Amino acid sequence: MAQTEHPTPGTLRKLSGLRELPLEQLQALSSSLEVLNAPKGRRLLEHGSQDPAMLYLLHGTIEVKAADGAKKRISHEDPSALSPIARLRPSRYEVTTASPVSYLRIDADVLGEFDSSLENSSTLMVDTYQVDEDTEISELNAENQLTVRIYEDLNANRLLLPSLPDIAIRVGEAVNQDYGDAQKVARLIENDPAIAAKILKVANSARFAGSRQVATLSEAVVRIGLQDVHQLVITFALRELFRSSSSVLNRQMQKLWEHSRQVAAIAHVLASHCAHLNRETGLLAGLLHDIGSIAVLGYARDFPEVAENQPALEASMQHLKAQLGSMILGKWQLPEQLADVAANAEHWQRCHDGRCDYADLVIIANLHALDGTLRGSSLPSIEQIPAYAKLGFAQETGVSSVDILDQARDEMRETLALLAA
Repeated sequence: MAQTEHPTPGTLRKLSGLRELPLEQLQALSSSLEVLNAPKGRRLLEHGSQDPAMLYLLHGTIEVKAADGAKKRISHEDPSALSPIARLRPSRYEVTTASPVSYLRIDADVLGEFDSSLENSSTLMVDTYQVDEDTEISELNAENQLTVRIYEDLNANRLLLPSLPDIAIRVGEAVNQDYGDAQKVARLIENDPAIAAKILKVANSARFAGSRQVATLSEAVVRIGLQDVHQLVITFALRELFRSSSSVLNRQMQKLWEHSRQVAAIAHVLASHCAHLNRETGLLAGLLHDIGSIAVLGYARDFPEVAENQPALEASMQHLKAQLGSMILGKWQLPEQLADVAANAEHWQRCHDGRCDYADLVIIANLHALDGTLRGSSLPSIEQIPAYAKLGFAQETGVSSVDILDQARDEMRETLALLAA
C-alpha cells in the first residue's frame, strides 16, 4: 500500500489564502491534507461545478478551458499556481491535467476546522467573489494575481484604501463638534479657494438664492445649512482621488470620474422628486457609487500587465468595487446609507422593505448614465426594475424619470460644470 503524502507547512505557507495562518495551524492543516496525484488527461473540475473545495496545483501542468473553447495552460512554476485553480463558483472553466500532476484538494468542512482567518479567506475567495468571469482565458493570469493580492491584504487587515481628503475631514469635525459654528466652517473652507468658490456658487444658485446674492462664505454656509455644506465639501474634494501618477491608469481614472459625475448629476435631479431624499446627499451618493474602483486602480500600479490590459482591468474593478467601496465609506465614517449605495449601485433587481433610499436613487441614475453605451447594451429596462417602482416615477403624476431629466437639462449642465475641475 502506498504511503500517504502530506504537504509540508512550508508548502502551504506559499499558497494564497493559507499563508496568513500561524505555524501551529499550518502544521495541523498539513497533517489533515493529502497530496493527490492524477495522470495526464484527468478532469479535475467540470464547467459549471458548484463544489466549494479549493484546488491547488503543486506539480505539473493543467489546461483551463472556457465555455467558448479558449484554452490556457498553467504550470506549477507560474505565479498563478499559488492561487486556487478556477476558484469562482459556479466554475466558468473546465480543468484537465495536461501532464501527470500532484495537487491539493481542501474541502469546505476541513477549512471550517481551522482558524477563522482561513475561513474568512475561503469565504472571500469562493462566496463573495461569485461573479461572472467575463475575461478571456488570456487575461486570467494577470487579473487573478491582482485579485488575490487584494484579498490577501484584506484578510491580513493591511488593505490599502484611499483616505478622505483632509479638508472634508476637518469640515466634518467642525460641523459635528462645534454646534453649528458657521464662521469656523467657513474659515476652514476658505483654505481651499476652489471649493470655496463652488460653495458660493451653490448658495447663489436658483435653488438656494433668496432676495439677494450672498457675498461671503459665512453667509453661504448659513444659507445652505451645515450638513449640506459638509456633503458638498466632500463632493468637491473627491476630485483629487480620481487621479493617478500613471498615465495609463490616469486615463481610466478620468473615465471613472466622468461616469461618476454623470451619475451624481442625474441623482441630484431625481432626488428632488422623492419627498424624503436630500438632493446634496443624492449628489454625493452618485459620486461615491464607484469609489471601490479607485482602490483597485491603486493596486493596479503594481500590476502593469493588468493596468495595460483594459478588459482585465475593468473585470477586476467589476468584481471587487462593491465590496471595497462599502469598506472605504465605512472607513471614512460616512452614513451607512452611502455604504449601501456603493454595495448595490449595480444590483439591478435589489428589493427591500420600506420606502425608497439612496441606493434605489443611484441604481436608477446609474442605469440612465449607462443607457446607450456599449456597457449598457444589455441593461434591464429601467421601468421594470424594483428601484423604479420604489421611487414612484410615473405612478401618480404620469411623469417618467426620462421626462424629469429632459426638463432639467440646464440644471444638469450646471451641476456637471461644478464637478468638472
